[in-house]
Amino acid sequence: MYRFFWRVVKAEALKKHRTTFHSKLVYFSMLIWPILTFAVAYFTYKPFKLSAGAEKVGYLNDNNLVIFILIGYIAHMFFHSLVQSAWGFSSERFWGTLELIYLSPASRLAFVLGNAISSLFENVWLFIIFAIMMFQFYGELYFPGIGLTVIGTITLIIPAIAWGMFLNALFLFSRDTRILFTILEEPMELFGGVKLPVAIFPLWAKIISYIFPLTYSIKILRRIFLKGEELVQLLPILALISLVTLIMIIITILLLKSGEKYAKKTGNMALF
Repeated sequence: MYRFFWRVVKAEALKKHRTTFHSKLVYFSMLIWPILTFAVAYFTYKPFKLSAGAEKVGYLNDNNLVIFILIGYIAHMFFHSLVQSAWGFSSERFWGTLELIYLSPASRLAFVLGNAISSLFENVWLFIIFAIMMFQFYGELYFPGIGLTVIGTITLIIPAIAWGMFLNALFLFSRDTRILFTILEEPMELFGGVKLPVAIFPLWAKIISYIFPLTYSIKILRRIFLKGEELVQLLPILALISLVTLIMIIITILLLKSGEKYAKKTGNMALF
């Protein structure tokens, strides 16, 4: 059973790769666009004295500004690529692919998982290479050891994949995906703490911030690599992001089951 599940995941990931990444220009744009957005964020900060905000964000200073922004943008690239992918994934409904999936014994969950995994790693690897190069030359990066580095990586990758699965299911059964894309794209970057620390936001903005799993991933990475916190100090937020990830997976499963049931009953794929 599990072997068949992962075969479906692999097949969907390969299909996504062949239909999306078919030109060298695609890979070139994947590197250039993040670098330009990073440069805009960096030079927006640069004219200001960051020591003025030390009361609320004590670990942010002029020396580690590059690292602060890079961590935010690396995490954002993971989640942003999945919002973009989910928007394109909704076209599966119009191409007839979804009907073929429903007629087959293939796992619906494996279908959305394969798409999410493919989109995630193919969209971020070039920017990660750029970020590693920047880490070598700029800023103050605290190396916490292999254990916490692995934990930080897991708390970025797993929630991002769960977010992608949730969005794929959401966009798949939505009548108007443009509205969802608009709601999720720019606000996620603004309220997720990519360029601005969540700590300086007013209360209403903080409430919006914690809707997005990106916020938790960025906070964990910055607390590990900029503040040098230990595992014991991270346990509350690690438990919180684990709960958020589990909730997203459960909602994804419920959406897939509800959407399929509705489609079989009415012949309409637009659940909402």
